[in-house]
Amino acid sequence: MPKRLVLLVAHPEDEQTYENGWDPTNDRLAFITTNQKILNQCQRALDGGDEWVYVQRMEYARCRSRIIGRVKVAQVDESTMRVRFENWQCYDAGPSQSFGGSTFAEFPE
Repeated sequence: MPKRLVLLVAHPEDEQTYENGWDPTNDRLAFITTNQKILNQCQRALDGGDEWVYVQRMEYARCRSRIIGRVKVAQVDESTMRVRFENWQCYDAGPSQSFGGSTFAEFPE
């Protein structure tokens, strides 16, 4: 199975370490504000052109941790440490077991 970049993000209603921008329904991630390591990984995904980035939302209240979608990186802004996404596709899969934060994980296409 190929390695895929999986971003671990807090549920929109949970306390946020970094600012994440969600659509009004809280179902689709529009952008993240992140650290240099994740910013660099997203830049590589953007430079790669056709690479999907998977979004895993952490557990919160009654919501289980799930891979909820996949996106393409649209823009990386190092001055604000913000990554914008486009081409959201809904996805529903069990959480990656490789986590301690956002990382590359074994994940099917």
